[in-house]
Amino acid sequence: MPDAGPARVQARPVASYGRIVMPDALAVRVAPASRRFAPRKASLRLLPLEAFSWGTGRGPVHPRTRPDHTLIWVTQGRVRLDFPRSGALLDADDVRFIPAGTAFASRSQPGALGHVLLLSPELAVDLDPALPCRVTAGCAGHGAAALMSCLQGLVDEAARAPDCKALTCHLNLLALRLSRLDPERGAMPGQPHAGPDRPLVDRFLALAAIQIGAPRTLAELAQDLGTTLTLLDRACLEARGKRAIDLLHELRLERAAEMLRHTDRPAARIAQDLGYASHTHFTRSFVAATGRTPEAYRQQMQ
Repeated sequence: MPDAGPARVQARPVASYGRIVMPDALAVRVAPASRRFAPRKASLRLLPLEAFSWGTGRGPVHPRTRPDHTLIWVTQGRVRLDFPRSGALLDADDVRFIPAGTAFASRSQPGALGHVLLLSPELAVDLDPALPCRVTAGCAGHGAAALMSCLQGLVDEAARAPDCKALTCHLNLLALRLSRLDPERGAMPGQPHAGPDRPLVDRFLALAAIQIGAPRTLAELAQDLGTTLTLLDRACLEARGKRAIDLLHELRLERAAEMLRHTDRPAARIAQDLGYASHTHFTRSFVAATGRTPEAYRQQMQ
């Protein structure tokens, strides 16, 4: 009997959509006690895809950061996702996991159906396996029924008087399902080709992370790695789809976001420590990447 292919999942709610606020026992205060604003309540929300949109601007929609993890699963139609330097058109069966703090914009086309899970990072601490720390793309494929069951169990558990351990078990299952997504469309694993020099790119990123605030040029970093800037650029393009300067820019922004979330260091000092020309340069770069000033991002993520 021929394989029928991935099971089609009907676009129906997996549970009553709405906001579920965790009790104080599950709320984590990240900010120091000296902060005047109250900590965010940890929450979990499941929304119908057609009710979810994100971004700024009335014409072209611009990416903007969110304080929660976002899981988008399209079951019918199409959804447009935009990031600061890239974009994607999601079709039925496509899944995207977008970590908290990532700038993106999302717009569903008419007739699109599916599910959107919004999850406070505080609820995902110490998961095993951990949720992805970068944008993750894939297809539900043969695991669609399991993913649906996982979301159902997660929302059902959160709708009760939530128990931290029970909820963590369901979140562990969600992280496992995300690690087992089918490859995204267009990906052809096993296809013979001359692979990129990934070890060179990894060594470049490790060296750049160590010397991120030092006044070193890319040519000098390439020389330290025993290569040229031309070959380093080529390896970065083949392995990551971006030039070395763009990867260095992303590394600075990621480090800046971490420092804004986890320290009280002033934004001007962060700019200096990470090698930005000035506080103004840092602010302009951060707004372009996240849609928010460093100060606004820090307050949002607390």
